[in-house]
Amino acid sequence: MSEQFTSAATDVSEFITDLDAGVFDRKLSIALSQVAAASVDHDKVGEVSIKFSFKKIPGTSQVHVEHSLKYSKPTMDGKAGEEEKRTTPMHVGKYGKLSLAPENQLSFMDRQGNLANAE
Repeated sequence: MSEQFTSAATDVSEFITDLDAGVFDRKLSIALSQVAAASVDHDKVGEVSIKFSFKKIPGTSQVHVEHSLKYSKPTMDGKAGEEEKRTTPMHVGKYGKLSLAPENQLSFMDRQGNLANAE
């Protein structure tokens, strides 16, 4: 198997945080906590599902990442939940690495916007 298929190119934590400018990360955190708490409170099964779909943006090395979050939390007499679908454009770099900006575009800055090699 080639290196392309065995090495992890995309930083999953960064990817999740970048989706919808951090809103997806926050909503996923809330859904996980609410479903876990409701499962304990009502001694029933809850579920959180995420789904990603990728569509190339014509003429670029970018994709639209459609991200769906769906959860179902148990209640005393049934269940409650929510489903949401949004899209975030992402750059596709070497080995399929997904990022908000091209890998070489902001290499002089870190994620906080500081100069990378400032002394």
